[in-house]
Amino acid sequence: MNTPDIFSYIKQQESAFETDEVKLGDNWSWSFRTHVQMIFHLKNGIFFTGENNWIRAFKNIMLPMLNLAYWTEDIEVKEVTFFIENLTGRALSFLIKKYHDEVYVRENDLDTLFDEITESDLDYGGVLIQKTNTKRPEVIQLNTIAFCDQTDILGGTIAFKHHFSPDKLRAMKKNGWGDEKNGATISLDELITHASFEKAPSGMNSTKENTVPSKTIEVYLLRGALPEHYLEDNDNMEDWYNQVQVVAFYTAKNKNKEGVVLYRKKETEDTLLFHTSKKIEGRALGQGEGETLVHPQIWTNFLTIHKMNLLESASKIPLYTDDQSYANRNKIQDMENLEITTIEDNKRIYQVPTAAPSNIQLIQNATNEWFEHAQLTASAYDPVLGKEASSGTTFRGQERSVAQGRGLHDRRKGQRAKFIERIYREIIIPDIVKDILGGKKFLATLTGEEMTWISDQLATNEANKRVKESMFDAVRGGKPMMSEADRDQFVRTFKELFSKKGSKHLLEVLKDEFEGVEVKMGINIANKQKDLANVSDKILSIFQYIFANPQGFQQAMQIPALARSFQDILEFSGMNQSDFQSLLTPMNAPQLSAPQTPSQTPQQPMLNQPVTA
Repeated sequence: MNTPDIFSYIKQQESAFETDEVKLGDNWSWSFRTHVQMIFHLKNGIFFTGENNWIRAFKNIMLPMLNLAYWTEDIEVKEVTFFIENLTGRALSFLIKKYHDEVYVRENDLDTLFDEITESDLDYGGVLIQKTNTKRPEVIQLNTIAFCDQTDILGGTIAFKHHFSPDKLRAMKKNGWGDEKNGATISLDELITHASFEKAPSGMNSTKENTVPSKTIEVYLLRGALPEHYLEDNDNMEDWYNQVQVVAFYTAKNKNKEGVVLYRKKETEDTLLFHTSKKIEGRALGQGEGETLVHPQIWTNFLTIHKMNLLESASKIPLYTDDQSYANRNKIQDMENLEITTIEDNKRIYQVPTAAPSNIQLIQNATNEWFEHAQLTASAYDPVLGKEASSGTTFRGQERSVAQGRGLHDRRKGQRAKFIERIYREIIIPDIVKDILGGKKFLATLTGEEMTWISDQLATNEANKRVKESMFDAVRGGKPMMSEADRDQFVRTFKELFSKKGSKHLLEVLKDEFEGVEVKMGINIANKQKDLANVSDKILSIFQYIFANPQGFQQAMQIPALARSFQDILEFSGMNQSDFQSLLTPMNAPQLSAPQTPSQTPQQPMLNQPVTA
């Protein structure tokens, strides 16, 4: 690489990215940019090559099938369930679920995030996520990529091209842009004075720019391994380090493009996540549904255009006659309806044959074949599309056809659910924990019953810790092991002190409780990780006869095994256990003791045994 500076490097790589292809097989070359631009055009009903006008027929079969896939594979926020099978962690599960449902989802619009992930993966065969300082991860539009490694999207340096308005650029000051301490060669305010009214289309370079009504600045964001020379302005082109570079370009008075640095630092952690539902070895993007529909779409357009040409030809009625003087005497196109003309004796007027109906039917049959092929590749069969079943189809047969048609969609949805789980573990859950421990006012919404339930859980956890410590002390020959009575007294004292100190004290207690929560917590998305509903149904069947007798249920709750099973139903169903705290109150009553035999000896308390409150 002989580029003397970061600006030349960007322009050189961007120019090569527009034309270069990578070799995937003996007869298979692939271009990232062409792939994205072609699908972007076709799904929006625009020809990728040739004229785009309203008299050139475009029959869009791609978009309806993509829309079906969006709907069928949609993951909704309500399908995200948190659960902790270990009883000692359920207070944390409750707080995270409550904050997630009542605050985080609304503030960060997670529904839109899930939709963007689904659409990018289906359209182009991959989705690229960037961690941001504004908490909500951002789905990067693939046509904003200026250049990348076409064989592995995260395997090398990747650059994104954006355009910032003056206000949006000034807002980036909070991220350190324009600060000399961060390697900037120009301030943001000074750069804004060079802003222009022209903006290059996304994913395009060296082309006519669009004129816009407001000033805009062209900015490139680079991530990946680059020579130290670009970071330190030295002569070291041999040592490469992971860097973040923010570079802007503006047009100087001499009409030349000038480059400036807004930010440059070594990158210490990965901030990009990538997912594809169907990986293709050797290229940066996998195979999405959009790619499988490219050929059906192109050939459908080809046949539709020719069919329209035939129809246009068939709509004309050219004539010929052996009466050589007829055309001079009569202008057929100017004649009135039922106007009478004459021809010479033994002469006739004939119609020139144009498009035969059979030819039009052949083209229509070919078009239908391509549509059926598109349905097959996209798993968009008639029942899934909502079309009425053919006569004689039974309801069960229709239902089975729909289920089979959803098979591929369910598989891809499950793969995407695992990726969203990763986003939760690496980005969303740490943000929620940080917010809760930061004293968010959200905790003021906790009801008295919820606070009581949480205090019960925390008291149980702390008591179990004390029991473990006392057991270790006993083994080492120290203090005697904590008795059951001492344990119960500790729980009561803990809850009394806890209730007096309010929610602020709750946050202080949770600082230690939240250590490693992202590892302990289960995240179930679209029932991919665990069929919680089925588990709940199985446990619920045990209680069917109890629910008919409320008094019997209250007595059953005094039995620890049944009480824990009922808590499992609530946890696995995604419900808040605190809502049922008053129902579980009888658990505080003395347990029914079984008759004791004279030879029976007292049992030592077991570790992690929950307080049967």
